[in-house]
Amino acid sequence: MTLWALVTWQTVHAVDDGPVFKKKKFNTPKRDQSIIVTPEGYYPESFSVFKGERIRFFVTATSDQKECFIIKGKEIFLSAEKGKVSEGSVIFNRPGVYQYYCPTTKHRGSITVMERPEVLRERKRALASETVKVWMPREE
Repeated sequence: MTLWALVTWQTVHAVDDGPVFKKKKFNTPKRDQSIIVTPEGYYPESFSVFKGERIRFFVTATSDQKECFIIKGKEIFLSAEKGKVSEGSVIFNRPGVYQYYCPTTKHRGSITVMERPEVLRERKRALASETVKVWMPREE
């Protein structure tokens, strides 16, 4: 019995002292963004994404007037028609503010491209406490 307890204790406490979070290589992150063109303008009028993401746009309209979706500085042109959905994608490799617009209706919007925040650096986890306190109901 003592030998089994010793083997179990060694097995449980044989923890790898390596980093808690191991860096992995992922494919290009993807994000889907819907854009609805209304007589008042674009919805949403502005939104944010991270640098390096592939953004797939789905564009439609609420009115019978034909409208469009163009991103300044990128080669993307999508028509916006009621009852139809146009699809296109683009990757933003630089942080900054990109404008999208329709020259016929003068609607405008913006996309803010941000740097991705740093992932937690490799570090060892500390124990939360040395003793474990267990709550037990009192008998009355």
